[in-house]
Amino acid sequence: MIEHSSQADFKQRLDEGNIDLGSTAFEEAFARMQRVSDLTGKVSDTQMQAIVDEVVSGTETLQGVAESFR
Repeated sequence: MIEHSSQADFKQRLDEGNIDLGSTAFEEAFARMQRVSDLTGKVSDTQMQAIVDEVVSGTETLQGVAESFR
């Protein structure tokens, strides 16, 4: 679980999961992860994976996710 993570922490979590994002996708995923973290105080592994999947696929699977985890 990430709580108010830095980019280095986020990169480490991606590396641990063998997830390789290009710089643009990394920046987008990190920004989305930060938005969820700012609203909920934490980002679970499931939420992080959904964010990465959303960025990679270009879909909006997490619309409203922050509100659903309050």
